[in-house]
Amino acid sequence: MPAQRAFVIEFSSATKIYKSILGRSVTAVEDFSLSVEEGEVLGIAGPNGAGKSTLISLLLGYARPTSGTVTIAGESPREYVEKRGIGYLSELMTINPTWTTESALARFAVLAAIPGSEIPQRVEAVISQLGLGEHRKKKIKALSKGNLQRLGLAQSLLRDEDLMILDEPTHGLDPVWTQNFRGIVEGLRRPGRTVIIASHNLDELQRLAD
Repeated sequence: MPAQRAFVIEFSSATKIYKSILGRSVTAVEDFSLSVEEGEVLGIAGPNGAGKSTLISLLLGYARPTSGTVTIAGESPREYVEKRGIGYLSELMTINPTWTTESALARFAVLAAIPGSEIPQRVEAVISQLGLGEHRKKKIKALSKGNLQRLGLAQSLLRDEDLMILDEPTHGLDPVWTQNFRGIVEGLRRPGRTVIIASHNLDELQRLAD
């Protein structure tokens, strides 16, 4: 018999309805069902307003479905995140502009509950992985858009998480680092890890996703 597939993420008839400032109901996601396997790299594509951000908010536990269910490893997203954590890159990162690249990553490592003795090693590893060595002492306000995006990617890789959610990860990257990002995603692939990438870049998703 073939091996039974292990689903880490389950959307079951999930619907999310928001109330606008005028009190109108806005349906962002309607009757959405999806099963995502362990080890899969999943791409989410769609035009503005299609519901990509809402799907990610539901997965992170920032929002709850109006009807239907969303689970990660059989738990609610909020329970999963609190117990095990998620590697997450938001589309727009807000970081204290007076921090340096290095100090920002150290602070993110604390928030990620990385043991203090391991923080310098993990920070150094992601700085090297994302080519941020020459920018380690620069303040956030001095970073270019592309370097700020690489910093965001670096913080999402600080912990060796089983679930990675990357929202528009190549936004602002130059062609060289867009190419390098493909290598990073390939390096993230492993049997027990699931990676979700939301992007407007269909060409990149076709290259990266299963």
